[in-house]
Amino acid sequence: MKERLPASLQRIANAMEPLLQSTPAAIRKIVQEAGVEPEDLQAWADFGHPVADSYGRKLAYDGGHFEIMAMSWNPGDVSGIHDHGYTQWGAVQVFGPAEHATFLCEDGILHTWSRGYLKPYQVIAVSHDLVHQMGNTSDKPFFTLHVYGMDREIENVTGDARVFDLLDNKIQRVDGGVFYNLPPEAIKKLEEAPRGDFPTRLRHLVELARRLQKMEAAGLKGSAEKLDTIAELIFSGEQYRKFIYYLEQITDEQFHQTDSAAWNVINWELKEAARFQDQWLKDHRGADPFHQYAEWYDALIGKPCLYGFMANYLRFFQERYSIPFSRQRVLSLGSGTGLTEAFMIEELGLPYNQLLGIDVSDAMLQVAGRRIQVQKGDVLDLDPKNGTWDLAFSGLNVFHYLDHNRLDEAIQRTAGIVRSGGYFLGDFITPDHIRWYPNVAYSDDRQTISLRNPNLVEEEGHIFQESEIINVRFQEGKMRVSYSGKHRRFLPPMHRVRGYFENAFGGKVDLYDAVTLTPIPELADSCVSTRYIVVAQKN
Repeated sequence: MKERLPASLQRIANAMEPLLQSTPAAIRKIVQEAGVEPEDLQAWADFGHPVADSYGRKLAYDGGHFEIMAMSWNPGDVSGIHDHGYTQWGAVQVFGPAEHATFLCEDGILHTWSRGYLKPYQVIAVSHDLVHQMGNTSDKPFFTLHVYGMDREIENVTGDARVFDLLDNKIQRVDGGVFYNLPPEAIKKLEEAPRGDFPTRLRHLVELARRLQKMEAAGLKGSAEKLDTIAELIFSGEQYRKFIYYLEQITDEQFHQTDSAAWNVINWELKEAARFQDQWLKDHRGADPFHQYAEWYDALIGKPCLYGFMANYLRFFQERYSIPFSRQRVLSLGSGTGLTEAFMIEELGLPYNQLLGIDVSDAMLQVAGRRIQVQKGDVLDLDPKNGTWDLAFSGLNVFHYLDHNRLDEAIQRTAGIVRSGGYFLGDFITPDHIRWYPNVAYSDDRQTISLRNPNLVEEEGHIFQESEIINVRFQEGKMRVSYSGKHRRFLPPMHRVRGYFENAFGGKVDLYDAVTLTPIPELADSCVSTRYIVVAQKN
């Protein structure tokens, strides 16, 4: 009975009763103004719903031509992709940070139109044409309120809803919950469904696998076998063609993204896939030897940079300054995987025992140790008491990753371990490097792909380039997704870098564009390639 409803729900019911013609916007306003609080839905809480259900679902009031429902979402609960059956207009109010996605079908392909988070108490309008998905990806349970209506009385306003099963490309017609992995008896009818594009189908498989994980943990029969099958699909190397095709549709010839909405979606879904894969591999296979970013680094960054510009500037330095590598003792600062240093040995004549690489990363040192002599070390710990060198080398803008407040100190310490008359050689990036920085990078064989999201960040008057990175690798018939998080690089003005080296080395300091190798004027703000090399001689 309506009179037994909390006052806020009574206000909604009273406003809905005379409405046989309305709009989603009007229902949204009714719900917004009703003043519903989470405790008003407590009588219909269903957080103990069966693990096979994607969320809890209870009818609070049936008004004939409208329904008021309460949904209960545990952490990890996510609905299937669905519409709302006979519903013509309605609204949903969330009482937690619900993840929400909308979908659009074009030319027989289902696309994720948007994905984001709703704010607690936010109300969204629901139309007959809305195809969406909701879920709780937080660590706390919450309620949502659902109000659905139409222009006539009907037994089930949300009946005959469509659930999009992108595993089998079927639409499942249902009168109940729009859940993942529905049992046959819950499905009224099957129809052909549009195919999901790469990110949409990927996320569908991930959420299906997560629901099966919960079912497996609860001991439900058959869930473990199906989980393994779905996980293999997520990891399958057959994803390659669809993934590359999708990327090519949303990037230009310089590998910059051209569709911000689609770019946001692919990054979001890949991050979720990476999180699922990390857990699944840990649970099923223990340590994962396939996930070795240090080894991926060469394919994505090391080799393209070495053969794109670093080899040229190393030869340029040797010839312009008459510095034969064969007679140099070289300390490489931040040697990474040792790829460039191995090039100096193999191609430029630097004796193996005259080069030492230092790095703070154990993973990088493990790979580099197969190529060169290395030891763990930090630029900020350099001490001339441990010896001096003919040449201090630093490739791939290592100094930008240091504490920005200690950049001057790092350069001073570097000068301290270079002998009088010796040199520093290293590459840096300009403050406007973001104008070159691609959103997608491919290895030479196009089997390793990196998605980057660069952003300029101001902090206490300093500028940083912060990049969020996702790597995808195809190897031996498998796909592996790795979320590398956010990496921040300090972007000092070029003249400041020049000044630091002049003060520390007390000698001649030259700057060149790292690609064109043309000299950079003293007061320049940038250069053509947005990369430059510093050559500093110790007085």
